[in-house]
Amino acid sequence: MNAQTEEGTMLWMVMMAQAVAGDAGYEQVRALAQRDEASLAPAAYTEMLDSMSRVGGASFTRCMPTPAPETLAPFTVVLQLDAQGKVVRTWREGDEAVARCVDAGFAGKTLFVPPKAPFHAAFEFQVQP
Repeated sequence: MNAQTEEGTMLWMVMMAQAVAGDAGYEQVRALAQRDEASLAPAAYTEMLDSMSRVGGASFTRCMPTPAPETLAPFTVVLQLDAQGKVVRTWREGDEAVARCVDAGFAGKTLFVPPKAPFHAAFEFQVQP
């Protein structure tokens, strides 16, 4: 193979990887979030949790109806961060109004600066018994 063919093959592979990532479903990105979160050092993991709690908490305050419902179904929002920590895409499991609103609250927000990009993280909500 010559250098031009190898370069074309590499470009095609990068474009295909980007297309697959762009079309990934919830289960795929949830697995990416588990992998990416597990790769963090303890201090970075704490920073990630703190930043997601700050943004997610503000969204809950804004999104919760009055009066608050007696029960709220669990949901998860998977976030894709760019190199600066900005949320560039989300995937959600759970479709109640609060879940949709919290998901929307993460759009475009800057969280922590991840060690790599794209970086996936999951914001999970469930009521503890």
